[in-house]
Amino acid sequence: MLSHQDAAALVLPSRLLDHEWYAALVGRSFASRAEAVAHWVAAPGDHAPHPLFEPAWLYPGGRWRRHAPDPLSYYLSLAPAERGRRSPHPRYPRALGPLEDWLVDHDPAELLPPPVPRAAPGAVVVRPPTRDLGVLVRWVRHLSDTDPDVTVDLTTLTGAARRIMASVAADLPRVRVGGWLMAWGGVEVTIDEGVTPPRWRWLEPLIAVLDQPGVSAVQPVLVGDDHTIAAPALLGHPVSSLDRLDGAQLVERFPGVEARRRSAEGPRVLTTAAWLPGPAYELAGLEVPAPPPGALRWSIDIAAGAAPIGRRWGDWHFARSLADALERLGQWVEIDHPETRGRATRSETDVVLTLRGLERVAPQPGAANLLWVISHPDDVTDGELAEFDVVFAAGTTWAARHGVTPLLQCTDTTRFHPDVGDADPEGDVLFVGNARGGPRPVVTAALDAGVPLTVVGTGWAALGVEAAADRVSNLDLPAAYATAGVVLNDHHADMRAQGFVSNRVFDVLAVGGRLLTDPVAGLAETLGTDVPTWRTPADVARLARPPYDAWPGPQERRALAERVVAEHSFDARAATLLGAARAHLDSRG
Repeated sequence: MLSHQDAAALVLPSRLLDHEWYAALVGRSFASRAEAVAHWVAAPGDHAPHPLFEPAWLYPGGRWRRHAPDPLSYYLSLAPAERGRRSPHPRYPRALGPLEDWLVDHDPAELLPPPVPRAAPGAVVVRPPTRDLGVLVRWVRHLSDTDPDVTVDLTTLTGAARRIMASVAADLPRVRVGGWLMAWGGVEVTIDEGVTPPRWRWLEPLIAVLDQPGVSAVQPVLVGDDHTIAAPALLGHPVSSLDRLDGAQLVERFPGVEARRRSAEGPRVLTTAAWLPGPAYELAGLEVPAPPPGALRWSIDIAAGAAPIGRRWGDWHFARSLADALERLGQWVEIDHPETRGRATRSETDVVLTLRGLERVAPQPGAANLLWVISHPDDVTDGELAEFDVVFAAGTTWAARHGVTPLLQCTDTTRFHPDVGDADPEGDVLFVGNARGGPRPVVTAALDAGVPLTVVGTGWAALGVEAAADRVSNLDLPAAYATAGVVLNDHHADMRAQGFVSNRVFDVLAVGGRLLTDPVAGLAETLGTDVPTWRTPADVARLARPPYDAWPGPQERRALAERVVAEHSFDARAATLLGAARAHLDSRG
């Protein structure tokens, strides 16, 4: 460690100690520069020796204390290359290299871009945690990118943190370090220590709950590093377990995050639409529903990620609809993701149902392990099938070849049913699906055939296809299918050959829509009737144009819809799965 004498010798000739600036900060005068240097080395405190050298920014953990009596002498003792790896000030461009080299010919003010004007206070004020400077900077930058009408309140900061954040905020017009008054009726969001910025959007769904009548405050779910629940209840369980508590009144505020509208009076509620990483805490007095008497505890294991963006995946919606159907049968169901399938609380599960995605999932010791192969059948081996207690496959041909039980995909009849709407004879030709990194066969066929097409999905711009939207909500999808002129569909080649009928087939038919799909093995036998199919662009050109005379009339389509609702619903599939799980558990005694 540097001695005080050696430290002073390094600092004395350095331009990074501005003794007049330093004297003003500490509120005293010095007889000489050497006296100012000695004072700095002896008691650096939270002051800065130079307007562009902020020790707390450069070394937020105080690492210099193990090597020198002050941060500046430690910095100066390092090789120039190491000094250039990190900026000594929030607004000093690191690419310029060591700061002292530039101070030879430049005034400090010349090295910084001018601050941007402050914006008017927004309707939402967020107060982030301020104890850890590094975390605070992350929060400020995260919040500045979140919403244009958010103001970050840092008015309580003092000392070095105040100086540093004033510099950080110079380029962020909605970050306010000075004093100001918030408008009455605005929203205050308070973030406690220990909560860190997520990689997903969370503020909008949190604040949206405050627009509900009578709600004055709302708190989000906190999740741990493993994406299981950290607060307010069901610690260590997947986030899906709290969905049944959405909107529950909270008897008290738990440590984490709270959004409050200053002008409102009413209860504090929980929302499961917003999650943030935070510390574990079990809130006393929160009534968590217990499993119904005689219920089996289920885990539905899916390939979609645990972060909120995973809820856009088809796997999530499929699992959520299946879980709802099982719960209507009196079961207790949680949904696991790749990040949560190793949670300790999964050992409490009676049945694990794996919806086979792109990767193999190991069975859960002690549970009844069911496997349902719903896609990518070529990736599944006989060895994998042998590891499970009961195996189902959503492809009739593949199931027969592997000696497992066929169980086709299905539709959620709480949303997809024949009373949604009527097919429009003048409606658009519609395709809903992502590009999957390359052209989809049916879209290519329609474009080659010159058929006007409405595409909804992501990844199409790179292929020269203009999509009408990135996505359509699951709530709006039934009506979109029902009122389209024709809905186009295609399958992966392996799924088509092995009889894996996609759930879109059942969704479209359940609302009485006109479906034009590629031929799938066993499709006519599954539906009990023929449906129009395409093989070439000429087929699409002939079929996907009015007057759509290849399809039966409304009454016949309604009859088919009612049959699909009766035979191919999630409720029907849930009953089959429950029967298989109980039979296996009974056989084990």
